[in-house]
Amino acid sequence: MKYKLIAVDIDGTLLNDEFKVSKRTQEAIKKAVEKGIIYVAATGRAMKGAEFVNDMLEKDLPFITYNGATVVMGKSGEVLFNKFIEDSVAREVFDIGYQRGIPMVIWTDNGLWTSSACQQTIDYNKYYGIEINLIDSLDATSGSNVFKIFWVGTDEENQLLQAEMRKRFDGRLNCATSKPEYLEFFSIEAGKEAALEAVGKRYGIDPSEMIAVGDGFNDIPMLEYAGLGVAMGNAPQAVKEASDHTTISNNDDGVAVVIEKFILEVPNI
Repeated sequence: MKYKLIAVDIDGTLLNDEFKVSKRTQEAIKKAVEKGIIYVAATGRAMKGAEFVNDMLEKDLPFITYNGATVVMGKSGEVLFNKFIEDSVAREVFDIGYQRGIPMVIWTDNGLWTSSACQQTIDYNKYYGIEINLIDSLDATSGSNVFKIFWVGTDEENQLLQAEMRKRFDGRLNCATSKPEYLEFFSIEAGKEAALEAVGKRYGIDPSEMIAVGDGFNDIPMLEYAGLGVAMGNAPQAVKEASDHTTISNNDDGVAVVIEKFILEVPNI
């Protein structure tokens, strides 16, 4: 099979545990792009958090951001796909979290907001380096469209909350952990697989001609959508079971191995 596109998650996949892209992985990506492969960064992050990937690439390539709520071209800024959370549903998510005292971060088309100035949200804001606004109601966002909301908690708390919220919002909202400490909510029409479908239509690429690589539960729909879904060696067992293939870990150049084996066709990989 000659693959034409590879979609790669960022945290726990492209990045190692030191939040760096290894030299081997960078070289593999650049060789794949030179070969004509469409490289897609597919992340829960906002575009600002994926700029280092954009800087690494010379071509104008698509970025799946906010867990598939948006697809934007890295260089031109052209938006290919946008799916916001329905206003009434976003308010319900916020109100539940606020009543339970759960720290929340809200990404909108008009800024970044939080319900709590706790250490986790302060650290998150420092990472992005943009103004974050403290609010006690979504009314304070001045009618902004919501890309995603995430609740901050422990892995154990979020697993329980995920089961509860998926049942509550069934058919109305997507809910999945991106990191163990983040339980993310995004439009029922969004998701990395829906965004990947939009990218495929843009380039005339069939799902069978796609590779997707990830490590999180939020990556599973994308891994199942692509012709070849690859789980990282560091992924939970459920993610591996949903995939066609498992590579080695993010600390051992797992993404580079996938590119070398299935795209560059390096012998003995």
